[in-house]
Amino acid sequence: MPHPPNSNAVALHAPDHQSRSLTMSMHSNRLARAARWAAGPVAFLIVCLSASVSHAYGYRTCDGNPIRYSSGWTNMYISTTSFPAGGNGDARLQNAMWHWNNVKGSGFNFYVGRDTDGTHNDDNGRNEVYYDTSLSGSTLAVTRTRYHCYWLFGWNYGIDETDIGFNSNRSWTTGTFNYGSLGSPYSLESVALHELGHALGLLHEDRWMATMNSYYPNSGPLGYGKEWDPLPDDRLGERVIYPDSTTEVDVAGSAFKRTGSGSSGLVSSTLSAARGSNVTIDVTFLNQSTSTQTFDINFYLSTNSYPSSADTYLGSNYGAWGSEGAQITFSRTLTIPSSVSPGTYYLGYVIDPSNALSESDESNNPQPMPRTITIY
Repeated sequence: MPHPPNSNAVALHAPDHQSRSLTMSMHSNRLARAARWAAGPVAFLIVCLSASVSHAYGYRTCDGNPIRYSSGWTNMYISTTSFPAGGNGDARLQNAMWHWNNVKGSGFNFYVGRDTDGTHNDDNGRNEVYYDTSLSGSTLAVTRTRYHCYWLFGWNYGIDETDIGFNSNRSWTTGTFNYGSLGSPYSLESVALHELGHALGLLHEDRWMATMNSYYPNSGPLGYGKEWDPLPDDRLGERVIYPDSTTEVDVAGSAFKRTGSGSSGLVSSTLSAARGSNVTIDVTFLNQSTSTQTFDINFYLSTNSYPSSADTYLGSNYGAWGSEGAQITFSRTLTIPSSVSPGTYYLGYVIDPSNALSESDESNNPQPMPRTITIY
């Protein structure tokens, strides 16, 4: 016989506190990556790396089926008392929705509604997004989900309502992410992207870099523009819950790496070096695509934070590749040319520098290190 809807709240925390654990559904995939390494115009060493990696994304199930919005879409009613229509907060929330909608291989869509009455209820049949005055401590935001799963001449299941509350006692920013501040004020768009992942049916995933990591900043933004976009593992999860036949090609760089269960931090790079000496940087690349991609990576020394072919070329990795859902961090040693002038520079790299891939987003290919280097 039918049972009352289930209710579950999932919280996102600041990184110095422990969050609740959740049961995950698993999907295994194989990832390999290979690169021919060159410094300057001449290749002198071949480096081949391979690894077996499991991609894991969590979602609730009923009789083995993902619990989801049966229609493949839902309305999210943004509180106009918390986020005035047309304001910066409203724009960041809508941008986060757009990024989930834009995941190819998935047919899911969020639509924007307006909640204008100033009241919020997690049992009124409306998905509301608002500032929650009841939240405290390390909690940044909470998504409360009501869903059903029961047998009545067949299994009946689905999401009934999801409400997102942001902690009004925390400081928030709608500006560009600052690598120098991984705490307060917190990026509203980053947290919104995470909570909207819960709203469409995803749970926490703490074994890999993921937007659905339990701890802020949820493996960070992508590329030079610091774009908040669901990461490869999150995209795989959305594609499993709401599959369709669309495809995309997109590879991206990140200034972040995994540092522990559900946590992430900035990649490492040398802070100072003499001309003619070697430096080491961490490189993170991610395959956002619906299929395996192969690409080159060029490394540069730049006088600004935008690495490009106009800068001092330091070397290449040829033939790097990753399967759908791949995200890899590796270390790369580079030589600073003796001919450069002393000063302050940026180390960085460009993924697919020759634009051999026809990508849905080219802007996330350049990736500077999140700090400068002093050359003397």
